[in-house]
Amino acid sequence: MKRPLQAIRMSLATVLGALASASVAADLPPLQSPPSKDHFPGKFVWADLFTADPLAAQRFYTGLFGWTAQPIERVTPSGTHIYIVLSSAERPIAGIALRPEKMKDQVHGRWVGYVSVPDVPAALAAATTGGGRVLFPDKDLPQRGSQAVFIDSEGAILGLIHSTSGDPGEYRPEPGDWTWAELFSRDPQAAGRFYHGVTGWDVLPDRRLNPAGNFVVVSDGYSRAGLVPVPDRPKAHPAWLMFVRVQNVKDAAVRAVALGGRVLVAPADEPKEYWRAIVADPTGSPIGLVQLQDAPQSGAPPTKGQP
Repeated sequence: MKRPLQAIRMSLATVLGALASASVAADLPPLQSPPSKDHFPGKFVWADLFTADPLAAQRFYTGLFGWTAQPIERVTPSGTHIYIVLSSAERPIAGIALRPEKMKDQVHGRWVGYVSVPDVPAALAAATTGGGRVLFPDKDLPQRGSQAVFIDSEGAILGLIHSTSGDPGEYRPEPGDWTWAELFSRDPQAAGRFYHGVTGWDVLPDRRLNPAGNFVVVSDGYSRAGLVPVPDRPKAHPAWLMFVRVQNVKDAAVRAVALGGRVLVAPADEPKEYWRAIVADPTGSPIGLVQLQDAPQSGAPPTKGQP
């Protein structure tokens, strides 16, 4: 491990400006096509990257994960913007949005994951009651549904969504798919109580390796994310980190560097059940890599564990 994960703080005004800019599109892709009535509350179903250089980010992620990119041009009151839809195996899974001009002095980008909830306004109300703040208020978007973004009581950013086309099903993650998320928290147990009120997650101790103070959050019998302590480093802060499955984590880390990124946490020397690394793209946005030795289902039951 050459460097600890260092989550990047973003000001309220900075994040709000980016999200407001990205929220007015009328042509965002639906989460499910063809649509369904299935919803899986508590599941991560989308992610957006907010960055100062969308084209550099696009080149990085298409090269690293084999994702395909479809730019969408949108005219808004603040000007013309490009929102890039990223797809894995022709299934849209993420987007890239440009930060506003007032953010141009910011070095790092930010991935924001979105969790499925039955009622976005109610979840936002629970977040504010628990000490969080609304960054991007609930908004209904054509084809997409209702979505919002908030900052939790420690400063970590998370999105909420209720899709009008249904949620992606519980599937076995293939290389290029989101497969895990992790919250680095100063008090994981307190964070678990906060998120139980917001997303309905149940919180269980993570006993796979008997780590002190680690938890897994669960919904519908599937583990959705981990809650772990913030690394004991001066510049480390609470933040969410999203993970993507890769075929070979060491090869992916080398490829990330070749594409202009950096390795923040190198993979272990020996394979593990969940072999992990953390890299940063050329704009500084951190993202996790996971090599699954036995390819469990995405959000596998807590008894089976997750990366």
